[in-house]
Amino acid sequence: MKRWMYFILFIFLLAMGALIGTKQTSLFQEHEVRGAIDIGSGTTNLKVAKIDPKTNKIISILYEKTVPVGYQKQLEQSTNHRFDDQVMQEGIASIKQLKELAADHHASKVVAIATAAFREAANGKEFAQEIKKQTGVQVRVIDQDEEGILAFRGAIALTTVQPEQAVVWDIGGGSMQFTTLSPEGTYLIEHGKLASIPFRNAIIEQIENKELTQDSSPNPMNESQMQAALEYASKKAEQTAPFFKEKLLQPTTQVLAVGNLFNLGIKPLVEKDPIMTSGNKKSGKTVMHESQLIEALTHLKDRSDAQLSEFSMPEIAVSNPLLVAGYMQGLHIHHVEFVRVNNADGALTYPAYWTN
Repeated sequence: MKRWMYFILFIFLLAMGALIGTKQTSLFQEHEVRGAIDIGSGTTNLKVAKIDPKTNKIISILYEKTVPVGYQKQLEQSTNHRFDDQVMQEGIASIKQLKELAADHHASKVVAIATAAFREAANGKEFAQEIKKQTGVQVRVIDQDEEGILAFRGAIALTTVQPEQAVVWDIGGGSMQFTTLSPEGTYLIEHGKLASIPFRNAIIEQIENKELTQDSSPNPMNESQMQAALEYASKKAEQTAPFFKEKLLQPTTQVLAVGNLFNLGIKPLVEKDPIMTSGNKKSGKTVMHESQLIEALTHLKDRSDAQLSEFSMPEIAVSNPLLVAGYMQGLHIHHVEFVRVNNADGALTYPAYWTN
């Protein structure tokens, strides 16, 4: 065969390969890149992911970033229960930064959801509109039920746990949710009686008998104060709805702990434990037993904020694990599985956010 015939055959085969590749891409690899921002009460979280638009499932996470913005903390210190200029400027700057990062990773659209602090602030909805005006990002101020649903969807999408056996537990700066499915398959959401900042404030005012306006940290906490805080949280946990209390006692139930409080606060506190770092690595899971958390708490006794400088927010470095341990005791939760999920994961695949 002459050289020119080989050349033509080579070009033909290349063209056919490209055509087949294009068809495979359109049939099997179709995706869109989305960005979702979870504006929490203490942190703002971005996730950028490849999404299958037909199934609304995450193909892969491309990028994630967390920025601290103390909405709830500022709100607790305000005299009119409004966001002040400083925290709003910080918030807008964070959204602009995260939107640019999403664009850098080729997100075609970015949505944002805001939770407890925006619900509680007198100017929360007004501020959400200002964010849209200045950044172009639409902010949806969601209620506590929708917050629970997003956390549940995100956790189930990233684990092999059967949905009907899961209870997803999320604690934020201003709210707490337990989410599960009813026997009929509908979402059930339990609103926790405490959250990170309200619990810290209760320790300061009711256990330590100090003025919140003069002292925004409960540290250092002695042994008796820590025990009183545990009992306070445990009694609040006992007010949980009977359906959830009964489900949490079932041996098939798996409690999935999601959100920044668990994954950025509690998990690093206990993961030095040899049981967690050996056996759990083999199983691919990160499971925390109540006894591990209680043991970790003993190392936080009598430590001031200055002595807790390894934590990004020392003022809640002791109260947060006390809150979790108290609830675990009150609801007889012997262990939880950490799942690195926040509301952004659920928002990425929630069809209502991407239909227009």
